[in-house]
Amino acid sequence: MKSVLKNTGLLFTLLFALITSAQEVKLPFELSKDNKSIFIKLPMENQKDSLVFFFDTGAATTLLDKKMADKYNLKANHKTEVAGAGGKKVYDVLTNQKIFLDRNNHVETNIVFDDLSRLSTLYDRNFDGIIGAAILKKYLTKFDFETHTMYLYKFGEPLDNTGYEKIDFEFYSGGIPRFPITFELKNKEKFSGDILFDSGASLSLLVNAPYKEKNNLLSKMSRKITYSSSNLSNKTNYSKGLIESIQLGNTRIEHKNLGILFSSDKQGVSSENGLLGILGSEIINRFNFILDYKNKKLYLKPNSLFHNEFEMPISPISLKYSDDRNEIRISSIMENTDAYKKGLKEDQKIISINNIVSNDIETYRQLLKQKNKKVIIKYKDSDNKIKTVKFKLKELL
Repeated sequence: MKSVLKNTGLLFTLLFALITSAQEVKLPFELSKDNKSIFIKLPMENQKDSLVFFFDTGAATTLLDKKMADKYNLKANHKTEVAGAGGKKVYDVLTNQKIFLDRNNHVETNIVFDDLSRLSTLYDRNFDGIIGAAILKKYLTKFDFETHTMYLYKFGEPLDNTGYEKIDFEFYSGGIPRFPITFELKNKEKFSGDILFDSGASLSLLVNAPYKEKNNLLSKMSRKITYSSSNLSNKTNYSKGLIESIQLGNTRIEHKNLGILFSSDKQGVSSENGLLGILGSEIINRFNFILDYKNKKLYLKPNSLFHNEFEMPISPISLKYSDDRNEIRISSIMENTDAYKKGLKEDQKIISINNIVSNDIETYRQLLKQKNKKVIIKYKDSDNKIKTVKFKLKELL
């Protein structure tokens, strides 16, 4: 009997090992409060400290904030030129650096040092780096937005993809999935082309400047607004309008507030010919997805966020944190709005909104989404005087 029990226990152990060996790593992730951004904590090489990384399927390069590099005494040993939405820049690089996923697994990647504070201030939490392709190139990766978990497997492992739709893709710039989609305007005209699958872009669909101009798209929008947005390198201007739908594989995404952005960039990815543009997290995060970089396959399955409403543009101002995250400031403002005409300008410090004082940027953002409500903003002007403005929030499209 003891021998039977012993053999049974051994068999169970072997079976359990086989079942669990397929899954290499299980990484919990956090979503930003607006469900648009993914953050993961990864231990440094000493395995005592963890860094917060912004996870971005559009990040062909791994980035680390310069302050964190200095903190851990990481020294660059190379320089490289990197192309981004703002054009090309030369960066310091640390080659062949290990980033641990857990105590037993790591990726080895080149790390570009950059000042990420400007970008980080736009989000509801601070982050130390940006990562994407370094993980996706090494593992078959499954994203589950119900459990907020990334599952990493060995390439070739059979995964249950029941209910998922398969989309073939090619690579752009060494590590970003590229495949065709179709969007439909309110006038029922349809346009197709290749997009980049970029979860780091907090938008629905961005149309590249050459594609916009070639198809004369702005003239076909019944209403549109223009505003500015910050990326890692600079600030760019966009036009925004509403469209009827986006066709992603066999899945049609439609909503009365489904928006589309049109780039005016003269350099960088969003100015490149041959691309329709960028598909961002407002669409991507509505799917659980599997990325198979080895076989260039993407699998999509609508998740619990799929039927969430798209937000109608209401607020004429955008907000950011100060570099030390102790203040909330205006990052941009739409001109020709009541808020602008009454004195609100970029970089002014917000004291309160509707008499609510908060250091939580999302609290203020929610107050600025209340359509047809009057809003009272107390702020500090460039002359260091505290002033107050009052205006009505209304649909901008």
